[in-house]
Amino acid sequence: MRDVYQSFQELSQCERAGIDYEIECVIRRREIVVLAIHGGTMEIGTEEVAEKIAEKLNATVYVFKTLKTENPFELHVTSANYDEEMARHLVKKSAVTISLHGAYSDVCTTYIGGRDEKLEKAVRHALSGFPISETPVHLKGVSPRNIANDNQRHKGLQLEITTPQYEQLLQNNELFNEYVNAVVSAVNSVM
Repeated sequence: MRDVYQSFQELSQCERAGIDYEIECVIRRREIVVLAIHGGTMEIGTEEVAEKIAEKLNATVYVFKTLKTENPFELHVTSANYDEEMARHLVKKSAVTISLHGAYSDVCTTYIGGRDEKLEKAVRHALSGFPISETPVHLKGVSPRNIANDNQRHKGLQLEITTPQYEQLLQNNELFNEYVNAVVSAVNSVM
């Protein structure tokens, strides 16, 4: 499906902040930024996982939350075109960026991508108790324009978690914490 809006700037001219969407940001340790740019009703589960990872890392977290219940995907802006000023500024100042996304599939799995190969390898190893699948080309997140890769090192991590995997995590606190702790330990191992 093609995005209705080709940038956040375009979206913000047509949609209403506080009614159609909101942005939440908690500034903590600035060298690590955790993103959920498709949160809220769009890619359900992304904000919860992003917020918990950021909290445990004492990292900055940025969430774009779609508030619309009808056609929430109308507010989808692809990662390469996500140009919201605060998000881009936070990422540019960071050394490590983790971007959470939802991937639509009947399979319970996580696709790991981005340009940070060292962190990707560490996360893949840390999540070995969870289903991980070969990342499809369109979900790899390797474009230099992808917001996850716009940090000081020009490489970030993108986690694409399928709907069944998010559902499993959100319904089981122990599993949720195990998943989050695995990602946190992987990040800590490469810092």
